Amino acid sequence: MRAVDLIGCGALNLDLIYRLPRTFPLWDELGPPSFEGLLDDAVRLRLDEALADVAPTRAGGGQAANTAHALARLGYRAAMTGRVGEDDDGLFLLKELKPAEAKLVAQAGETGRVYVLLDEEGERRNLVWPAANDDFAPTDVPRRPPRTRFAYFTSFVGDEPLAAQLALLERLPAEVEVCFDPGEIYARKGVKRFLPLIQRCAYLFATETELETLCGLPLVEALDFLLNAGVGLVVCKMGERGARLIGRRVDLYVPPQPAEVVDVTGAGDLFAAGFIAGMLEQVGLEAAGRLAAWAASRGIAGVGRSAYPDQEAWRVRLATERGETP
Repeated sequence: MRAVDLIGCGALNLDLIYRLPRTFPLWDELGPPSFEGLLDDAVRLRLDEALADVAPTRAGGGQAANTAHALARLGYRAAMTGRVGEDDDGLFLLKELKPAEAKLVAQAGETGRVYVLLDEEGERRNLVWPAANDDFAPTDVPRRPPRTRFAYFTSFVGDEPLAAQLALLERLPAEVEVCFDPGEIYARKGVKRFLPLIQRCAYLFATETELETLCGLPLVEALDFLLNAGVGLVVCKMGERGARLIGRRVDLYVPPQPAEVVDVTGAGDLFAAGFIAGMLEQVGLEAAGRLAAWAASRGIAGVGRSAYPDQEAWRVRLATERGETP
């Protein structure tokens, strides 16, 4: 397989996106806005019954998959490794991943899914049914990964997939820059589980709450711990308040970009794609942060991946950032 700019490794899910009114009867059982968690059998049954007459929007999903897809749409070479089911939903996900490369994705079992429940303010709750993702194993990881500049790791639910991620980490050459976004699911498992990733992490993407949960510490102490453990830069995502880029000798604020909010699902994944694209273009941290905020603002203006920016829009925005004529 030819060289790429990024390899993503994380859960691959079919996103079933529902827009629901305030009167939806299960809101109180499904956690607060922005909640992400595992869906148990009993709740899934009640949820399927409550949603039986509601038609969802189907979209490709998964943190690393969203970032790989977004980066490829911007014109860079991205590939994904993980597992989908050997079913129609799996074929749909492989198709939705394009223009990112899917040759490294294993196929077996039933495809994982996430119920993305959007309230009337566009806030979402992500309820995860992992299925085939839980079977992602070290044997699914390429023995000789293609040459890449970045490797981007995001969460799974089960324990076996983490072993597969660590196997991939060991197979990456030292010059590959490792990115890690634990999300809520990995953050709740605690930092000790992920020390091999942390110690090699060039860029860690997380919200304030995820940073505190991951480390079991207040935010300032969590940042100190991560930087001392080996993280090069923490990209602290703060939603509508923007972001901070925090390193040993840097603390930069990235203001949010004005946006029409339709669906915030994947906003952080788009932010990561824009930031990584900026680093590929060697524009510097401040400019990469602004480009990341721009990418996120564009993507949340549509449902799922429908509004992700393309290469033409990116080149215009990149030229503007550089003070060039598009």
